[in-house]
Amino acid sequence: MKRTLLLLLPVIAIAVAAPEAGQKSKEEAIGLLWQESVTAETNGDSALALEKLMAYAKNGGDTYLANLRAGWLNYSEKKYDDAGRYYATAAKLQTNALNPRLGLLNVAQAKADVATATAAADAVLKIEPTNYRALMAYAWGCFQAKDHRRAGTAYQRVLSMYPEDQDAISGAAWCSLYIGQKREAIDGFRRLMSLNPEYANLRQGLEMATK
Repeated sequence: MKRTLLLLLPVIAIAVAAPEAGQKSKEEAIGLLWQESVTAETNGDSALALEKLMAYAKNGGDTYLANLRAGWLNYSEKKYDDAGRYYATAAKLQTNALNPRLGLLNVAQAKADVATATAAADAVLKIEPTNYRALMAYAWGCFQAKDHRRAGTAYQRVLSMYPEDQDAISGAAWCSLYIGQKREAIDGFRRLMSLNPEYANLRQGLEMATK
C-alpha cells in the first residue's frame, strides 16, 4: 500500500501542476492576441489591430515588439507623428535594432522632412553601413543640403556594391559636376547614357559637364 502511494505521488503532483483542460498558458494567450492583431490588419481593420496590440502589451507582451508594431500600424494609417513616437521608443529599447530606425526613416520621408530623413538614415548606417535605402537617403539629403562632396561619397559607396544602379550613377555624376570634377562627371553621365538614354536630366548634366 505504501509503495502504491509513493508511486502515485509524482502523478498527483503533475496533475496539480498541469493547467486545467483547455486553459491557455500566458505565452499562448498573448500569442493569440498578437495573431488577432495581425489578422485584423490583414482584414483592413487597423483600429482593431491596434486594440489587440494594446491588449497584447497590457497582458505582458514584449514591449519592444509592441512599440515596433504600433509604429507600423500608425505609419500605415498615415499617423506619422504617433508612428514616430512608437518607433523612437522601440529604438531606445533595442539600441542595435534596424527596423525601428528604418521606420523613423520611412516616417521622415513620408513627411518630406529631408533633414530628419538624413539624420534617420545616418542612424541606420551607424548600425549597418551598407544599407542601400539608408545610403541613398543620406546621399540625397546631403545633396539637397548642397554638401555635394559628402553626397558623392555616399553615392560611390552604393556604386561599390551596385555598379549598375542608375540613380547612384546619376547622383555621383551630378556631385562630381558640382565640386568641379568635370571629367568624372562626364564619365558618369556617359555611362548612364549607355544604360538609359532617357534618364531624367541626363542630357542637361552632360551638356553642363562638357562646357
